[in-house]
Amino acid sequence: MREIPIDQSTFERLQLHAQPLVDTIDTVVNRALDALERDTPIPPSQPLRQPAMAPEREFDWRTPPDVSHTKLSDAALHGQRIDKPNWNLLLKRMLELAMERLSDFDAVQRICPVNMVRGYKDDEGYRYLSEIDLSFQGASANDSLRALVAAARGLGVEFEVGFSWRQKESAAYPGERARLKAPGRAL
Repeated sequence: MREIPIDQSTFERLQLHAQPLVDTIDTVVNRALDALERDTPIPPSQPLRQPAMAPEREFDWRTPPDVSHTKLSDAALHGQRIDKPNWNLLLKRMLELAMERLSDFDAVQRICPVNMVRGYKDDEGYRYLSEIDLSFQGASANDSLRALVAAARGLGVEFEVGFSWRQKESAAYPGERARLKAPGRAL
């Protein structure tokens, strides 16, 4: 038997097509392959059956929810979509935008409440951003969201993120989808 690693998101898609306590991963994959090999195959980019999508919860940027155990589905910063977003990638992009606009480390540090240092540092969870010559420390989802909203407000740029909570008991809203948008101007 061959072991095949798959992403968590792929596994979750497989679960949508499985009959609990009956199917195995192998039976679901075989059913998908059978569907692809029929006379009228479904396009590879389409799931076997569309799951009913629950509506998204909308949250106010002033009172964000606990975003522990979340997976980002989409994000945009200053009108630019971010491919394959995650909280720390968004923080990285925000810091790059802030430095581009402000051209001053101290000014960036004032508007973006995240641990950062000038220059290169790669220990204690720091990541170096050579393009702007600063290092920032990876943060929890909640701390990243707080820093993103603060920096977006400080720069006057719009920030939007769509996400879902993982199916975990400790998640704020297990399995639910949500959206949060911080406007770029003061209200």
